[in-house]
Amino acid sequence: MRVDYTAAGIHLPEIGVWLDPREARPAAWLSHGHSDHATGLHGMVYGTPDTLRFYRKRWPEDPAVSQQLQPLPFHQTLEHGGARLTAYPAGHILGAAQLLVEFGGERLVYTGDIKLRPPLCGDATETVACDRLIIESTFGLPIYHFISKEDARQRILDFARECLADSTAPVFLGYPLGRGQEIAHVLTRGGIPAAIHGAIARYIPEYEAAGYDFPGWQPYDSRDASPRALVVVPGMRNYLEASGRAVRVAYVSGWAALDNARTRAGAEELIPYSDHASFQELLEMIEATGAKDIDIVHGYTEPFARYLVTAKGLRASAPQYAAQREEPES
Repeated sequence: MRVDYTAAGIHLPEIGVWLDPREARPAAWLSHGHSDHATGLHGMVYGTPDTLRFYRKRWPEDPAVSQQLQPLPFHQTLEHGGARLTAYPAGHILGAAQLLVEFGGERLVYTGDIKLRPPLCGDATETVACDRLIIESTFGLPIYHFISKEDARQRILDFARECLADSTAPVFLGYPLGRGQEIAHVLTRGGIPAAIHGAIARYIPEYEAAGYDFPGWQPYDSRDASPRALVVVPGMRNYLEASGRAVRVAYVSGWAALDNARTRAGAEELIPYSDHASFQELLEMIEATGAKDIDIVHGYTEPFARYLVTAKGLRASAPQYAAQREEPES
């Protein structure tokens, strides 16, 4: 199956589908709802129902968007351009999915952003057998090791309780979609009063529709100094510190696996929980798929591809194309 790596994204020209394109295209598969993947007003948009809800929210006033959405729930299949398309969970954020493309006797899997560990919110990843695999490598170096969702939940709650007992506001930095809702869900389910920044709160209804509750949360209000945890976007950290309020900051991210994250994020507590796969997880997923050919996209593409070739004897490459992207909060 031909795969073209272009400035606009990854293209499967024989069937006329683009994978997470950066520009408007006639037909696009969106692996998940983050804005650097689910972007552009495409002619036809395929994605899981949760992903399409996130995508639709970006154009609330455009009725044409709803007419071009084609939901593809997990484990269901549809036909496009002579190919069979099937979605499988990817574990990255709510609704994140891999795409299995079956065409001409070949099975190709595009993972999008993915991890093997079960997420705090969302469906656990299922590895899919294939001939060719297109996989991300945001953390494709052996220095990256992450904790489980159970450990992450406990460390979030412990830090919040310790701060509140000391009359200090625990501040959690969260990406507007994905990490922010996971932290808020852990805190509120754990009985911690929490105020949530509007950029994060705007997606809570989609998480509630998927079965995740957030009991007792309140919108973040800078004038409210009552004792509660604050779940805010990273840009709020300096503002909170400048306000004179007693705060302690926790950084929940894959990047927290590195000691320099304290200085980089301005955080006291580092919780190395990621929505991307660790180095070891990537190796496990690749082996489980049985793929003969592996394309590495996003992140540490070249060193990870070299490792697969030299240490594992696999056929791996790191295609270079302008649409590669990395997410700041992982």
